Amino acid sequence: MQITRRQGFTLGAAAIAVAAIPGMPKPASAAAPQSGQQAPGFYRFKVGDFEVTAIHDGVLPRKVDAAWIPNMPLAEVMKAVESNFLGTDTVSNSFTQLVVNTGAKLVLIDTGFADNGPAGVGLLAANMAAAGIDPKAIDTVIISHFHGDHISGVRNKAGALVYANAEIMVPAPEWAYWMDDGQMSRVSAGFMEGVFKNARRVFGPIAKDVKRYEWGKEIVTGISTVNAAGHTPGHTAYVLASGSGKHMVISETTNHPAIFARNPDWHLWADQDAAMAVATRRKLLDMLAAERMRVSFYHAPFPANGFIAKAGSGYEYVPAAWSSAL
Repeated sequence: MQITRRQGFTLGAAAIAVAAIPGMPKPASAAAPQSGQQAPGFYRFKVGDFEVTAIHDGVLPRKVDAAWIPNMPLAEVMKAVESNFLGTDTVSNSFTQLVVNTGAKLVLIDTGFADNGPAGVGLLAANMAAAGIDPKAIDTVIISHFHGDHISGVRNKAGALVYANAEIMVPAPEWAYWMDDGQMSRVSAGFMEGVFKNARRVFGPIAKDVKRYEWGKEIVTGISTVNAAGHTPGHTAYVLASGSGKHMVISETTNHPAIFARNPDWHLWADQDAAMAVATRRKLLDMLAAERMRVSFYHAPFPANGFIAKAGSGYEYVPAAWSSAL
């Protein structure tokens, strides 16, 4: 419907008259104050009868340099980063932990940083609280491997256990390597030495109580372990199974999937045995694509879960559709 000039004058006069009525609300004359902060980072989905909560621990920038993917020319890496809209000179490295409510147990998979990390991470506690999960209610903490972003949150900077009532479970091959003083004596100062020292800080005081699990076993009802070695000697993935639901937690098999699923032969700087890491990556991604199984990542953009499809010589990560209902 078109408004004539006369009708426009009439409507304008009516609006002025209404605004002049005492007690009538006045139109806002300025924008609302900006909040300056993000909303809590948690997201729930179902795996059969299990309720899974993905919880965001934060984001750190990673410089795109020759050391990040050492077996590829930096120019090709930069091209992949830019073509995936991940940035230019840095990419965002996101951290996501899972809490699995099996109906009988509350299980946390990996622990993030707690207050031991730099600015930008350590959000797990606040986001867990926003999700209504009490750390004291966690029955079991399962660790995929001993890198600091996965184990540091077991114990806070003051030394207290964050999940005081939880049984802590770690891969037996991972424990055997990182808790071996002989292995530690053979590394030079730097990242590797830091991993050894942090493992002792985290696990040393509770060594006798830490349960070590083997691959190919159901360690909690409905949660089974998968050999995913290569990133570290005992790196582990998991399969959650409940009813007809099945879900893989791939841990750090791919790091950021937009880069390492699409380019599975690329070596991440932190892959301890790069050739084994590539073989493991291809094996698990092939399985996920063939079974069309939903998968959770540790370093994908939050909420860090979706599906894997074959794409040429690599794979495509397809994020799961966000749902407001479980």
